[in-house]
Amino acid sequence: MNLFIVEDSAVIQNRLTRMLEEIDDVNLVGIAAGLNDTYQTILAHRTEALILDLQLSDGNGLSLLKKIKASHPHIRVVVLSNHASEANRLLAKRAGADRFLDKSTDFQQIPEVLEQWHKLLSH
Repeated sequence: MNLFIVEDSAVIQNRLTRMLEEIDDVNLVGIAAGLNDTYQTILAHRTEALILDLQLSDGNGLSLLKKIKASHPHIRVVVLSNHASEANRLLAKRAGADRFLDKSTDFQQIPEVLEQWHKLLSH
């Protein structure tokens, strides 16, 4: 499964990269720190799953989420955010997020989510 990360924190990028190395059948195809040209890059890499932060240095990840889901609804998106208010969860769900995880409490759920998605894609 081709996975792309949109996250502006280098610390979180590194944590995710190390975590993904432990998961079979997940191929990290790219990392972006912001929104600029990210949509086209995601599509160019035949992305099947996306880990997306909401609060990016150059804007809000919800705009990217809406654009991806409108044009490529099959791309699975997990929103990973420090801003896990009910309002943000609802906004992300309405924008098409498949999952919403709180960086501070749900980070360790990422491998399980990705493995579930890979099983769905391979059947």
